[in-house]
Amino acid sequence: TSMRRKCLGWPSLLGGLVLAAALAIWLTALPVQAFGGEIRVVSDQQEVKFPGGLGFDLTAEADGEIVEVRLYYRALEDGIWSYAYPKFDPGQRITAILNLDTSGSVYLPPGTRVEYYYIIRDSLGNEIQTSPATLEYADTRFQWNEVQAGPLVLRYHDIRESRVTSVVNEVEPQLARIARILPAGDPAPMKGIIYNRRSEAVAAFPRQSQTITAQGVYAGFSFPATGGFVGLGCQPRIIVHEAAH
Repeated sequence: TSMRRKCLGWPSLLGGLVLAAALAIWLTALPVQAFGGEIRVVSDQQEVKFPGGLGFDLTAEADGEIVEVRLYYRALEDGIWSYAYPKFDPGQRITAILNLDTSGSVYLPPGTRVEYYYIIRDSLGNEIQTSPATLEYADTRFQWNEVQAGPLVLRYHDIRESRVTSVVNEVEPQLARIARILPAGDPAPMKGIIYNRRSEAVAAFPRQSQTITAQGVYAGFSFPATGGFVGLGCQPRIIVHEAAH
């Protein structure tokens, strides 16, 4: 009788093992289905708002709720990253907007190339980092021309070609003379932006006190970290002075 009870128990035991195995497989798959998904970037737009800012507009969607968007940015030449949090309403599809003020504590000279990327996180624990992109913080008020003067690319507007040629012919030998006395040898490529009037340059210069601005104390500013300068007047003296920095 006891042997019979044992034999009668095998089908029940086998069925239980099959059920347990199926349940284990289902439980293993369940978290992937419940907590998986991905984050997708729908659009990534930028706008130069010279003077004073850069606008960033990102639209993204996810299977979960997007809860954090962080924008990392830097001037491409100096390599120092900063970050900011665009504004958006959490959801499965969001549009995150950031207006970066570039005239105050985050001052950027015109002509600066800005590199940026986003890190986006959702409520399911997913996180993506977008590919880096680059844009130029350009002074969009004018139609610019460029001319090469030794290692210097000079950007200007509304100046006679004969005047530009004359200035370049005077600037090139002076820059070459400075280069010969530099311990590092040949200077790195530089870029300079020249404004014709102080009323134009004020928006491009770093923020100064009202008194300094009114008195016109400075005619140019150099930015060694980015290899550029902004100056007032197409004058060899100003161009060479700022380039030498």
